[in-house]
Amino acid sequence: MDFLILQHVKIEPPNLIGEVLRDAGHSLHTLHLNCGDTLPADTRDFSGVVIMGGPQSANDTHLDYIRDELAWIGERIREGMPMLGVCLGAQMMARAAGGSVSTSPEREVGWYPLYPTGDAVSDPLFSALPARGLTMLQWHGETFALPESATLLVTHNKVPGQAFRLGRAQYGMQFHCEVDAPLIEQWLAAGDSERAWLGETGIERLHEQTPQFLDPMRGFCRQITRNWLKLLS
Repeated sequence: MDFLILQHVKIEPPNLIGEVLRDAGHSLHTLHLNCGDTLPADTRDFSGVVIMGGPQSANDTHLDYIRDELAWIGERIREGMPMLGVCLGAQMMARAAGGSVSTSPEREVGWYPLYPTGDAVSDPLFSALPARGLTMLQWHGETFALPESATLLVTHNKVPGQAFRLGRAQYGMQFHCEVDAPLIEQWLAAGDSERAWLGETGIERLHEQTPQFLDPMRGFCRQITRNWLKLLS
């Protein structure tokens, strides 16, 4: 199968999601939307799309490529195209489906415990999330409010919207389960506002927690990506 990857910044690639897709024998075609790449009008050659994160906002409709992407995602949702959205990608999906995106009640940068909702128990992907929850990496300052057509699957008491399902194989995730340790360091080096938010104590905590929580999260990422592929087979 061929998959379309939408990137909004160079340092937010699909990473582990992409590795799992390639290891399963599939091909990836990456578009760098912030660099002028054009979204295809005909997507019949693609089995699904993975929409990655970035520093942009789903509300940045003054940017042509964000406005065009929102319209494109809306069309793909209505067509039933399988998709995975990560952070900004999930926010773009939520807005394109009729939801809204706004400032998060708490800026989440670092490791946070996330919990399945009752609907996750029978979900093809998120039944893999332990009932006790799992600590995952967050790197965002905005959040989504879902349309009525969406099913909330993962939550947190301070920022309830963490993962959702739209159509049969259409999922958005606020967290970054795809990362590895070098990528986290790239984000930290590039993220002036994130470093300022964390402060020295927060950065030390991030470095202490990453070895503890990274491998279980990456195992979860592998599982849900494989589960997504099963839906497409």
